[in-house]
Amino acid sequence: METPVQIVVTPGSGDGRALGLARHLRRRLQAQGYAPSLLAFRELNQLRQWTRTCDGTFSFLVAVGGDASLSEAAAAAVRLSVPFVPVPSGFGNLFTSVFEHPREPDDVVELLGRGDLVWADLGVAGNRMFLSHESFGFLARVQHTVERIRRHPRQHYMRLLMYYGTAAKRLRETSLDSIQVEIDGQLVADRAALVTIANVETYRGFLSLTPAASPLDGFFDVCVIPRVTRTRVLAHLIKMMLELPGCREGVGLYRGRRVRVRVNRGNPHDIRMVVGALPLMVPLGSMERLEARRTDAESKTPVVTLLPSGRGAPLDAPGRARALRGRSILPVEVA
Repeated sequence: METPVQIVVTPGSGDGRALGLARHLRRRLQAQGYAPSLLAFRELNQLRQWTRTCDGTFSFLVAVGGDASLSEAAAAAVRLSVPFVPVPSGFGNLFTSVFEHPREPDDVVELLGRGDLVWADLGVAGNRMFLSHESFGFLARVQHTVERIRRHPRQHYMRLLMYYGTAAKRLRETSLDSIQVEIDGQLVADRAALVTIANVETYRGFLSLTPAASPLDGFFDVCVIPRVTRTRVLAHLIKMMLELPGCREGVGLYRGRRVRVRVNRGNPHDIRMVVGALPLMVPLGSMERLEARRTDAESKTPVVTLLPSGRGAPLDAPGRARALRGRSILPVEVA
């Protein structure tokens, strides 16, 4: 019997290249004995609605897109307890870079047949799940401004320059936010300018705010940059981007499961960790490489853990209700 695989894609990801990648992947899966079907969603709201109503008629859920699209699609894998296979086709690809998920169709097919299955953590902000991070303050404003631009340069370095240019402009033209941060009921900052609540290393490769974050440890890593002058905030970011000596002096780095953020004395935002909720296919050896990077990062940048690992009550993980095999098997071997 052929193994059913559901592929979902947001065609706008990767400046329109995601749909072609998804179609190529469907052909390769068919050639290898799977029974793939493909659904394309032009809007994230359409994908979100599908994740809440789809039936569990497939054995794997493959999602092609950027970080936002993958987070939306992962909700279906959590709800149905179906192994999730993310295929990066965006700009940041923060979550997939953690486990080195491939984007080439032949490598994705190999992952389905020879990958490891892990139970990954994810975050909940309001009624929305996320895989990588939630940011507040200056960087969140920059990201929102850039994402509103309809057409982006395809070259990675040009996209980075767009972010840097937007950041410099926003810093000159707008005042800094004043952010209050509580982690597991403890107040850690009353006046912060920037807060990032991360399930993974953010932003790996060009501004590592949370170098030791892992989606397998049951905790968020929270980076808090204090509200000082705009010049000093920019200096903090530049020093961390260049990894200069002393670049993290005055920057808080914490670990916890429940975070409450209040921006400019507004309504609070509650962010919660869901431990081990996502059944995730990862390449062989990727967990060991992740742990090695995390150990090295913690030796250089200590993290303050506010909630001991044996305490607290994270949200129930729906995926735990159904046991899954730890190693996938090629369809031809099953037959």
